[in-house]
Amino acid sequence: LDGKLTLGENIADNLGTEVVYSAYIQWLKNHGTDPRLPSLPYTPQQLYWLSISNLWCSKERTKSTKLKVLTGPHSPEKYRVNIPFSNSKHFAKDWNCPISTMNPIKKCSIS
Repeated sequence: LDGKLTLGENIADNLGTEVVYSAYIQWLKNHGTDPRLPSLPYTPQQLYWLSISNLWCSKERTKSTKLKVLTGPHSPEKYRVNIPFSNSKHFAKDWNCPISTMNPIKKCSIS
């Protein structure tokens, strides 16, 4: 993976995740609490994270993944989810994450 090649999109993924989450929280402030969906054990905030991660859900052949890693501007899908989420204090709070890979003590932030 060429970090220089993917840097711009990696920054966009991290910032985009936070901007969209902030917009969702603002929407909640303006419209009141989102109701829970019946029969689902997730809070509305947890459903936000599930829906965002669903955007990058895919199954690729190894050859295709290798080509994308060598030539594409995007990191592989799993990193487009795990890295921005692990950098988000909101993700850790919404899922009650202990200190772990998905909730490291040192988070990368872009201000």
